Amino acid sequence: MPIDICVHYGNYDCLGKPYGAQGVLGQMQKYRIETSILFSAMAVSSDFKAGNQELTQVLQDQPNLYGYFVLNPNYEDESIEAMRTALNSRKFVAAALFVGDSQPFPNLDDYDTILNAYRRFAKPVYIYTDSAEAVMAAIEIAKAFPTIKFILGSMGGNEWKRTMACSKQLNVYLETSGSFDAEKIEEAVANFGDHRVLFGSGSPYADPVSALALVQSSRIPRESMEKILGENARTVFGLGAQG
Repeated sequence: MPIDICVHYGNYDCLGKPYGAQGVLGQMQKYRIETSILFSAMAVSSDFKAGNQELTQVLQDQPNLYGYFVLNPNYEDESIEAMRTALNSRKFVAAALFVGDSQPFPNLDDYDTILNAYRRFAKPVYIYTDSAEAVMAAIEIAKAFPTIKFILGSMGGNEWKRTMACSKQLNVYLETSGSFDAEKIEEAVANFGDHRVLFGSGSPYADPVSALALVQSSRIPRESMEKILGENARTVFGLGAQG
C-alpha cells in the first residue's frame, strides 16, 4: 500500500468542504493509502506556530499519520525553540520549508541559521520547489548541509525537466506531486535512481487517483514502482522503526 508524503492538512479542502483528520483518513481508506505525512496549511499560509500546534494534536492518536514541522524564517528564534520540542517526537518525521523572506521560495540566506540548529535531529527536510528557480535555491541549501537529506516537493513543477540536471547532489530526493507529465517519473528514475524518488499526491489540492496513476502507468520496473510508492519513504523517514 502506498505512503503519501505530501498531504496538506486543514479544516477545509480547496472547495471549502470540511476536511480535517476525518477527511484525510477517509481519503486514505478510499485510495488504499497506508500512511500519510502531513503539513499544516495554516502553518504554511498564515500562522506557523498555531498551525504546527494544531497538527501536533491531530497526529497524537493516529498511528498512520505523521507530520512535517513547518519552519518560518520570519520567526527564526521561535522556529528553533519550537522545533527542539516537536522534532524529538516520533510523530514529526521531518521539517518543511515553504517560503523565504527575501525571495518567494526557500533559500539559504533565510534558512542558514535554522538549519544549523536543525542538524542535530538527523531527520530529512522537505522543500517546496514549484519552479526551476526554487530548485536551484534548494540545491544551494543542500550543498551547504550535505549531511541532511532534502526532498524537493513538486520537483520543479512544470519546469521539472530542469531538475534532472541536479542528480549529482546526492543528498537530494524528489517528490512526485506537481506536474502530471507522463514521462516525469521515468526521467526521475533514470537520473536520480529509483531509491531517490518518493510518492506524494499534493492532496486535497490534487487528486490522489491521478497522482497514483502517474506512477503506476509509468514504464519503470515493478521493483522501482514499489520503492517509489512506499519503500523509499520507510527508509528516508525511518517509518519502519516508528511502528
